[in-house]
Amino acid sequence: MHTERTVLDEYGKVRKWTFGKKDASKKNKIVVLVGETGVGKTTLINTMVNHLLGVKFEDEIWYEITEEAARDQSESQTSEITMYEVFPVKGAMSLTIIDTPGYGDTRGLEKDLEVAENLATLFQSSDGVHEVDAVCFVTQASKNRLSDRQHYIISSVLSLFGKDIVNNIVFLITHSDGLPPKNVISAINKAKIPCRRDKSGQPVYFLFNNRQSDARHTKERQVRAQRDAWEDSVDEMKKFLQSLNEINRRSLELTSDVLLERIRFEAYISNLQLRVREKEMKKSEKLQIQEAMKQNKDKIKEHRNFAIQLKKTVKIKVPIESKSWKHRKATTCTVCEENCHEFDCWWGSNPSKCEVMKNGYCTVCKNRCHHSKHVKENKKYAVSTSSMTMEFDNFKKKYEKSQEESRRFSVIMDDIDKDLKEVEDQKSNLLSEAYQTINHLSQIALKPDSAFTLQHLDFFIPRVREAGKENWARELEEMRRKAEAEEANKDALSYLIAGLAKLDLFFGGQ
Repeated sequence: MHTERTVLDEYGKVRKWTFGKKDASKKNKIVVLVGETGVGKTTLINTMVNHLLGVKFEDEIWYEITEEAARDQSESQTSEITMYEVFPVKGAMSLTIIDTPGYGDTRGLEKDLEVAENLATLFQSSDGVHEVDAVCFVTQASKNRLSDRQHYIISSVLSLFGKDIVNNIVFLITHSDGLPPKNVISAINKAKIPCRRDKSGQPVYFLFNNRQSDARHTKERQVRAQRDAWEDSVDEMKKFLQSLNEINRRSLELTSDVLLERIRFEAYISNLQLRVREKEMKKSEKLQIQEAMKQNKDKIKEHRNFAIQLKKTVKIKVPIESKSWKHRKATTCTVCEENCHEFDCWWGSNPSKCEVMKNGYCTVCKNRCHHSKHVKENKKYAVSTSSMTMEFDNFKKKYEKSQEESRRFSVIMDDIDKDLKEVEDQKSNLLSEAYQTINHLSQIALKPDSAFTLQHLDFFIPRVREAGKENWARELEEMRRKAEAEEANKDALSYLIAGLAKLDLFFGGQ
């Protein structure tokens, strides 16, 4: 099929393919399709398109709007989000289909993380999608239980949406023989997946056999079987499209808030980890100075100079070297010298567009600086040590105002303690922001206890307790206990941690 193609982001990761011309008099329905690799999502998309175009079995024509057939299967497993706009000349409905790449494919977790970023881009782009009629989980009829990977996929997707989207979630079940998919429904219920339910309390689903694109047989019996399979899918597609008229369209405004809060939480945690490392290094620096001055007390009293061998804590800017993610950049503050948004910083090249900015000001750096004080580049700040030899005469100059020799030592230590207190204050602010973000997500997110949030708690809870926030720590521990009591959450977290460990992106134990 000939489509007009445009890209919605600077890296070509979010694409829009349009067939036909938009007719404002026709209803347009917007659906999001998600599912793991190999469930038949591509065939399902093409089935929707052929149905809208009015293709019949007798026509012996099959249109394909996707590129899947033109690529090797392994080549097709990318992280791009494609929005298909289908505006048929005939018919009373047009359709916008948002195709997310298969989660959990052989290319690994890094692609899944990019999918989440790119879906967020689509929802926030001015040319993207800001409403949705249905979020469709695509799964196979043969599934009788959900694996760790499938629990992770569901957790990942649900964590992107606001809680107001729950009644828009339905299941499209592929490779079906037309009979009730008891095993699939049982697995969905066991996993307690939030979704639209019918009057009997069961998940709403639609069945498709995925045989429409098969080459036509010539034997009468096989032709009859193919015709029956085609007609069954036509009937089910009619039911699915009709159901879109019964589901209330939802704004993605709350979902966008969830995405921003999730991104900010990740930024707070990342910056907090850096502050923890910086504090430990400064404490080590303090101990080195204390030891040197104790060993040289006599020289200090006699006003004799001496050398101090010191591993001094320094901030340096280093290139971001990532084999996993292309185009990874960081938003950093040139005043505070902090990484305000290190990971997943995907939205545009201008710091003012970064998700950690709110009303033009940063929500992460210690001085909450204006976006104009920030840069976005493939460099970030790192805390390191620099071995140096310091002459005590130079070191003490700024303390000469202390006339009492006995006071000099304590004044120097006080100055170092000020540095430590400043780092501790920054930690405290980040802890508070991160905790408040978790609370806000619990109020607005469809799945606030997603694997992505839970995997940070092993690091976060001890930091909260160190800060004396025992009530916060108990609340977070209770949140984790309840979440991990659910088999689905536990399985999803296990899969995520294993994947992040391979990517060297997991810092939960640090």
